[in-house]
Amino acid sequence: MEWAKRESKNYIFNYHVGSLAEKDIEKIIKLQENCYDFISNCLNVEMEQKINYFLCETSIEVGELFGDNEPCNGCAKEPNEVFAVYNTEVKCIGFHEDAHLISYNLSVPPQTFLREGLAMFFDKVSLGIPQYMWVKYFIDNGLYVKVEDLVINDKFYNYSDLVTYPIAGAFVEYLTTNFGIEKFKEFYASVDEDFDKSFSHTFNFSVSESNNKFINYINCLGYNDAFTEIIKNVVQDKL
Repeated sequence: MEWAKRESKNYIFNYHVGSLAEKDIEKIIKLQENCYDFISNCLNVEMEQKINYFLCETSIEVGELFGDNEPCNGCAKEPNEVFAVYNTEVKCIGFHEDAHLISYNLSVPPQTFLREGLAMFFDKVSLGIPQYMWVKYFIDNGLYVKVEDLVINDKFYNYSDLVTYPIAGAFVEYLTTNFGIEKFKEFYASVDEDFDKSFSHTFNFSVSESNNKFINYINCLGYNDAFTEIIKNVVQDKL
């Protein structure tokens, strides 16, 4: 299909002629520019070049353009490319992939948990439900995975992203709320393969201690029974 292109302040948008993305392009531009501004201001970092954003018809097309031929709704590719599904059922736009690319100007930590956690921190929700509510459900129903396990990449990939992503996002939000964004940025920019050592050096707590404090924090928060029922149904359907 023929591609069309629109350029804005921080993006180059590529979309198919006659597609829903073409119809909604003004709305998409406004949304992504607002996301870019928020991420950039929060992290105090800018992209060196515009983000080249490909709005695709299907997850298969995303995989083909990304280059691994793995169907996916959205993915980022260094240094400045995003491939995302945009159709009547899936609109994979917003903070997440942009947060990856912008934050990589600070550093690219070796831990998937940390990279996805920061992107999810900006998303705030999973399937429209606050991430802490997912974590609360996992804790109450024996599905929670400890942070000290999830920072190990091999273990992270052993679990569904339905579980790992909300935990990662909520934990990063916990850190930024508790210690401040500048302290978190210091950690994000300096962490190496020895996650626990880097973490303890920055925050003066072990990962295990912080995991326990994080659980205590989540258990202090209120929750909505209607959201809990939705989470239960999603978990039963997908896990």
